[in-house]
Order: sequence, then C-alpha cells, then structure tokens
Amino acid sequence: MTFVLITRRSRFRAGTRYFSRGIDENGNVSNFNETEQIIIIGESQISGIGYDRPNTPSGKPRLDVLSYVQTRGSVPVFWAEINQLRFVPKLLIRNIDPVNAARKHFQQQVQIYGDNYCVNLVNQTGREQNVKNAYENVVKNIVSSPAEAKESSSRTSEQFHIIEPTGQRKMEDRVHYIFFDFHHECRGLKWHRALLLLDQMKEPLEEQRYCHLSEGPEGSAVRSVQTSVVRSNCMDCLDRTNVVQSMLARYTLDRQLKDIGVLDANETIANYAKFEFLFRNGAYKYLDYSNTTALLIRTV
Repeated sequence: MTFVLITRRSRFRAGTRYFSRGIDENGNVSNFNETEQIIIIGESQISGIGYDRPNTPSGKPRLDVLSYVQTRGSVPVFWAEINQLRFVPKLLIRNIDPVNAARKHFQQQVQIYGDNYCVNLVNQTGREQNVKNAYENVVKNIVSSPAEAKESSSRTSEQFHIIEPTGQRKMEDRVHYIFFDFHHECRGLKWHRALLLLDQMKEPLEEQRYCHLSEGPEGSAVRSVQTSVVRSNCMDCLDRTNVVQSMLARYTLDRQLKDIGVLDANETIANYAKFEFLFRNGAYKYLDYSNTTALLIRTV
C-alpha cells in the first residue's frame, strides 16, 4: 500500500503571513491550496519503483487507487492586517464591496470541484469577528434566498452558524457555509472536540464520496467520483485548518479502506501503530516541484 499526500499551491496571491490576505478583484484568494490524499493498493509505479500485490485468481494483478481532495484559502473578502512592528497587527476590513470578487471565486471553485462546503474557523469575538461577519455577509449576498441556522453550546452562544441557499437558480447556490467556534470548543488542546464539526457534516461527507479507480481481471473502471469539496479556513489557514483537514482526511481514509475490504467494519487506521505514525508524520520522501507541489510518499 502506498500513501501519497500532494499539496498544490496556487500561483496567485502567494505570500507570507500578514502580508497577503483576502481576495483580489479577479476572485483569487491568498494562499489557496488544494490537498489530495491518495492511497494506492496493488502494483503501481511511483518515481520508477514498482510495488507488487498478490495476483488475482486469474493471474492478473489488481490495482486500486483512491483519492480525496480538500481545499483551503483566505477568507474571500477585501481585508488586510497593517503591520506596525507590533505583536498583533491592526486588522482592517477594506471599504470595497467584495460580492463580485467572491462570486467570481466561488463560480470557479464550483466549476472545478462541485459543491463547496465552506468551513470557517475564525473567532466570533475580538479582532477576528469582523472577518467572520464579512464572510457571512458575502455568502448571504451571493446565494439565492439564504436560510440561516444557529446552534449554541455550554461553551459559546454560537457553536455553529450555517447558511444554506434555498434555491438552485445559479452556480453560487452550490456554496454552503458552516461556521464552527473552534476557539471555544477546542480550547485547552481539546482537539477531539473538533469531532462535533464532523458530526454536523456527516450527511454532506457521505454524499460527496471520493474518487476510486480500479484495474483488474474485469478491466478498468471508475467506481466512484468525488462530487464536492470542503473548503476550510481560519485566519492564516494553518493550525486550526490543519486540525480540521486532518480530521476529515482520517474520516475519509477509514471509509475508503473499509469500502474496499482492507479494514473491517469495526477497525480504523488507529488500530495499526505503524500506519498511524505514517499518517501523523508522513515526511518520508519530499519532491519539490518549483511551481506547484510538496509530495510525501511512503510505502507500507
């Protein structure tokens, strides 16, 4: 079994933390990344090295390739942080209507990936509140007849804030917004509480599926395709986003390996210490493609 993790970084609006934020007039957001997690089971060729799986009864090798894609990117409104040589720069929402730019961004995203489930992990109070409010206003302006729902918890008055279109009249009506108060729910390093978000998203995750290609005695087949994508962000698309993307990747990986019979119904990758270490760390081979990619490969 070969485990591959590829991150493709957009060439548009790439920049360092604090210096590149938000969206431009063409709909490009800062630090946009597409991450693809791939499992290859059977005979394959990566970097010229072959890996063999026992042949099927017909004598022909079988190959299964399973892929899952997620995206991350800066909040798609016009905002910036003014650096004044202080520990925390001043956050500024620019006085420019972001609706047209956000519409361009999501039209492109829907065209590429299908439905976009936008998971927003910024804080709902303090300096990040204006970014949260601006994002929600944009979504409400680009989708048809938006319907809102809020849920509270013992930790926060707004644990979830969901915005859904009630019509399907245009491309942007395939945008779904989910705010999760990561800061309050997971404070004190209680990362396991991010599973609350997973529970909230179970239905769209089941519906979006994943890509599954196979080749065997019966020929080649596309057995499944991914129909939507989760687009995650926090302020920097770093720590909070990493926790959530890792959680979704683990959930999908367990599902894939169960579907093809590698794991039993009551098993997860956590039952296998070597693979669990690989999943958490992963840095075994690094190939640097100057215009796109960090690629991590490991065979187990």
